[in-house]
Amino acid sequence: MGAVPDSTSLIASLTQRIRNLGLLLPYRKDRYEAGTVLELDLTTAWPETKCKGRFRIEKFVGGGFAGQVYRCGYEGGDNLEAAEAAGLYIDQKYAVKILVPPSRFAAGFRNFVYGIAFQAPFSAQVLQSACRSGLLWPKVLRLAAQAEFGRSDAIADTYASFYDANFGAFGEVREWVEGRGWRLEADLQPALRKEWRTIDARETGSPEYVAKRQFMHRLVTMMHQMGAPELARQYVWSTCKSQPNVLKRYGDDADPRSGLCAVDFRAGLALVPFLPMSPGDIPLIIRGLLRGSLAQFDRCDFAKLRLFVEEHAEAFAGHEALIDALETYDRVYRCSMPDITHQGFRLCTDRTLRGQVRRGLVEAYRNANWVDDEAAQHLLQSNVFFASFYVAGAIPIVGRLFRALSGQRIVRAHVRQMLTSISYFRRSGKGTAARVALLWFRAGRVGERHALLLAEHVGLFWLERLTVRILPIFLHRWLTEPLWVYQRIRAGIHYLYRFLQDASFREEWLREQVKIGLDDGMLLADDAETILSQIDDPYIAKYLKSVGVHLAMIPVTQIVSFLIGLVLALHLYVRTGEWAHALGVFGGVMAFFQVFPISPGSIARGVYVVFLMVRERNVRDYVIAAPLSFVKYIGYLAFPIQMATTYPVLSQFMASRWATGAVHVIPVFGESGALLEHGVFNAFYNRPRILGLWVRKRIRLVLDVWALLGICFGAFLWMRIDLDTAGGTQNAVNIVLWVTCVHLLPRLLFYPLLRKKRARNL
Repeated sequence: MGAVPDSTSLIASLTQRIRNLGLLLPYRKDRYEAGTVLELDLTTAWPETKCKGRFRIEKFVGGGFAGQVYRCGYEGGDNLEAAEAAGLYIDQKYAVKILVPPSRFAAGFRNFVYGIAFQAPFSAQVLQSACRSGLLWPKVLRLAAQAEFGRSDAIADTYASFYDANFGAFGEVREWVEGRGWRLEADLQPALRKEWRTIDARETGSPEYVAKRQFMHRLVTMMHQMGAPELARQYVWSTCKSQPNVLKRYGDDADPRSGLCAVDFRAGLALVPFLPMSPGDIPLIIRGLLRGSLAQFDRCDFAKLRLFVEEHAEAFAGHEALIDALETYDRVYRCSMPDITHQGFRLCTDRTLRGQVRRGLVEAYRNANWVDDEAAQHLLQSNVFFASFYVAGAIPIVGRLFRALSGQRIVRAHVRQMLTSISYFRRSGKGTAARVALLWFRAGRVGERHALLLAEHVGLFWLERLTVRILPIFLHRWLTEPLWVYQRIRAGIHYLYRFLQDASFREEWLREQVKIGLDDGMLLADDAETILSQIDDPYIAKYLKSVGVHLAMIPVTQIVSFLIGLVLALHLYVRTGEWAHALGVFGGVMAFFQVFPISPGSIARGVYVVFLMVRERNVRDYVIAAPLSFVKYIGYLAFPIQMATTYPVLSQFMASRWATGAVHVIPVFGESGALLEHGVFNAFYNRPRILGLWVRKRIRLVLDVWALLGICFGAFLWMRIDLDTAGGTQNAVNIVLWVTCVHLLPRLLFYPLLRKKRARNL
């Protein structure tokens, strides 16, 4: 098979392989790669002008339910004067957003919810009027922001719209905002955040958090006054996922209130009463129902907007035509879909409206590549065909097949060839295997070598598609690429070994983390310099090594719990012969070790820290880390929290990295910069610090109570065991070890050392 190419070469190779098969159906990419040049037919935002633009993709930024975003460089085109008048300048960076998700699951779920809400395809993707309406709203909001915030750049600008035939979707060219999310701030007075409505953000320990909340509240209030409450949903704080929609522009770090910019006004998911997506959606649903809006997405009240414009005449002077164009596009957009919750009985009584809806749906089908020109014309002329085509959209599998066959001549020809030509059938199978292998590779489901193997062996591809494809991504790859698993484990062990043994490696690791933090906006330049200036400190080296030991102990709990669960399950099975009961015991043991606050791993971690204290006769540098190390999960942050007293910047940064890395595995709500990220950081960093300071002043009382509780709990367990059995004896030993290590050692060993240290300092 030869050498395995790198990712870029692999994608290009598989793409070319599909095209070389000579299939009738054109291959449509699911995503563009860096370096791709997009030749786009643009319609500038305002004033409207047609022109062509050439954009070179520099990076795939990401995507959600609303679409996929690329950072692009503008390389010119025709009618440069019109482009420059709209804000497009050669060699400048722009965000190009195509209004279709990069994930097929996300696209399917989005379209399903939107279809229930409005009985039509996702309009912003397939209707020019909907795309243009969403493009012009930020222009109007920028005018309002000038009056409300004193600066129009509080709203990211939009420049042009276009249609992409490859995706069957409209898109837009937007301002590329050079900025970052919030900093995860060390805050010993989090209660002050509750006064965010009235307090000066600079007087709190979380100035960027408070400033962003104040900004978003003002923005939402302004949009409600403008008659755009459904658009404002993108910035409602309580949805817990709106915070990343506001960035802080680089260069405005001195004042937490300056440089904040709202960057996204494209809603992705419709809000329907039976499917709230977050706690904050529930009050939004209730308010929507009270104003007669059963399904919410981006509907606006233009009467309120006109009134707002009159009240802020100076800010909107000379822009009356922009408001007129926005209202015109919005009216066409609303009349292009059934939307029975708003159109109601008018669909039955208004023939003109029915004609508009029909034309809108046909336009949507055509732009989505669901029908060709011939079928589109037939849909407009035949009531029976239109009704059949529309109803088929509600029928899974069969309905989709009917739409594909009846809507596109090329699909019919493709199916005919598959049924009459063995050669074509085989080529089609190879095309499917290569296309899906490419999707799996991008998702991380298979590696480069395995993706090529699947593309070359259709039988193997279908075997995996019908079996392990139903498993989560990591299990699929573990089962099909065991060598990859071995290499990952081996690399992890080698990495950890180097981290523990090589001081220069640890220093280089820390420098790399600082660089990533700077690039991600998590660190300011001054903070990065502070951390780098402390790298040679011997205590930093000691702390980093201790962090490595803590990481090495992560699998201890899993290994111990697995072995104990396995032994108990086998013992029970041998005694009773009941597999179900044995598996239940195994699962119960595993679950117990996951939720109980003290675990074998945390005990090992705590004993290690106590050992360091005794060996070095040093309490001060472990006063917080020692007790926290015995606690599961929180113990991984024991040393970063301990470092907060001497190295606050480094401590905060390490905790920030841990919190963000852990929470990002959660879909949607785990997004970088979202409220959950901040909540996790606060719970695992700020709260333990506050608790640690409180405990530090009352350490003797806390340790006395902890020891007493341990003795009482141990005595209670002791009375419930039968010492005359082997199992009872083993349990007794475990109880003694538990009470001694976890409850008594901190009081008998840790506190005397602390008192001795204090006496020496007097």
